[in-house]
Amino acid sequence: MKIFIESCWPYMTNRIKSGFGTYEMLTVCVMLLVIVVGLLAYVFSTDYTEKYDVMQYNARMFSLTASNLYMDENYSGKMGDTVYYLQMILDLKLTSQIKNPFQGDKYCDSYRSKVEIRDDKKYVTLECGNYLIYQQDSLKEPYTIYQVSNWSNVQSGFTNQIVDFYNYKKDGIDLFDEDLELGMFLYKYNFEMGTDYQKIDEIPDQENIVKTTRYRHLKEVTD
Repeated sequence: MKIFIESCWPYMTNRIKSGFGTYEMLTVCVMLLVIVVGLLAYVFSTDYTEKYDVMQYNARMFSLTASNLYMDENYSGKMGDTVYYLQMILDLKLTSQIKNPFQGDKYCDSYRSKVEIRDDKKYVTLECGNYLIYQQDSLKEPYTIYQVSNWSNVQSGFTNQIVDFYNYKKDGIDLFDEDLELGMFLYKYNFEMGTDYQKIDEIPDQENIVKTTRYRHLKEVTD
């Protein structure tokens, strides 16, 4: 604000000499500043609206790919008929990484993005950085998008998402670089070990499984 007024000062002094008051000139500068701030707010709002649209489009295409996989007899039953994680579909080379529209040099989380099948309805979750489409009916339009906080090991009054994560200690070292949701954990464990366990309690050496409950807050940013 100070810099803006200083930039206006030469014009103000000229106007003062010609009889135009300081108060009037300050009023003009403030009004111009309000207009500039409003225009910037509109530009940034429009920019994020486009990014929200891109994220919704990506989620819709992801859910369509998973739906086609669900209907394909060649794959049905091989990955489980209820949850299709993005990483599973990437491993099958049926799609490519999904760009994070909010960070162009990064991708959406393939370990937590998924399509769940319940009663022949598809529910899509797409996580891109700290933005999330969470368990939305794939036929719904538009999807609701949330901004999410970082995961915490401590529950607070703002918590509205609670998820259990798993890892496996092999020779005292975590088998995976990051803790995983149950479905993704089973998939990655079977992939690494060459097994085909369908439930976590089927895995031997249960004492090596580490379970951590984490919490975070979701804030709706779209209607």
